[in-house]
Amino acid sequence: MGAFSYFTDFQSKTLSAKAGNLKLSMTDATEDLTAGVRILNPGDSNELKFTASNDGEKSMDVKAVITVTADQEMSQSSPQYKVTSGGTALTGVFSDDGKSITYTIDDITLSGSIEKEDGKDMTHQYDYAFEMDAAADNTWQDSNVSVTINLYAKQHRNTSELGTDWT
Repeated sequence: MGAFSYFTDFQSKTLSAKAGNLKLSMTDATEDLTAGVRILNPGDSNELKFTASNDGEKSMDVKAVITVTADQEMSQSSPQYKVTSGGTALTGVFSDDGKSITYTIDDITLSGSIEKEDGKDMTHQYDYAFEMDAAADNTWQDSNVSVTINLYAKQHRNTSELGTDWT
């Protein structure tokens, strides 16, 4: 029997990837609904501003939801407390007990640090006003109100089938 030999070769490659991330932040938010006066009077209107920022890599859709909650039932035809834009009240949804109104702001798209969307910045400033209705009567003396701002984000790409109702 004879001896034999052969040549060999081998190649290998390992691939890896990292999933992108969403990092939503809220900055420059109004801190005082009374513009430093500590009380509200019928007819008062004060700024309600905040900025949504995409601090992540992926582009995102952002939905802002503002809820105004009073300690008594508000008039649905002319709420004693409301959020306005350019002097016009936003359209909101009243809670069953009439003590709160929820305003859902149209979605906006923010670019990410890696995923860029044409014409879209990485920040967006929301600019509204919070008002006590000028027709609020004496039953609203000593009333308390709170405003809650919630921002929600989802990845922008590959989610078009969700539509606008995704929170």
